[in-house]
Amino acid sequence: MRRLRPAHFVLLAVACCALPALAQQADQLYTATHEQLEVTKTLLEQQAAWNKGDLAAYVNFYKGAPDTIAVLAAPVHGLQSIYNAYLVNFPNAAAMGSLDESEVNVRELGDNFALATGKYQLTRNKKAGGDAMGTFTDILEKTDRGWRIIYSSTT
Repeated sequence: MRRLRPAHFVLLAVACCALPALAQQADQLYTATHEQLEVTKTLLEQQAAWNKGDLAAYVNFYKGAPDTIAVLAAPVHGLQSIYNAYLVNFPNAAAMGSLDESEVNVRELGDNFALATGKYQLTRNKKAGGDAMGTFTDILEKTDRGWRIIYSSTT
């Protein structure tokens, strides 16, 4: 008869704890609210605009208000200023490259607001600036035009 070593008990404990966590993660897909799905859809549409090289369409997912903020190299306020700041670093489709967002998590903050966090990977050739990756945090507001970003920060 084999004896269980202390290390086996640790592995067994980790496995027992991990199974409910894995089951819960799978259920999250089925328990997303309508609003969480709508926010996710908005982020996917914004990503698609970026990947088409359409900076104007990408920025259109921000709310057109003077208090809308994007933290790029520094905080930028207002839709036109946000567009201009992006244009400096991403003047064309090659500079924009291909954007892939992952591990997106949407949390409702009341009836008309949501927090979205995740990771991003920007793929582009060295001449266009090279690859970049990091995290993002967006706060969105439900408006008559759909969900729009009112605060965005990337790191």
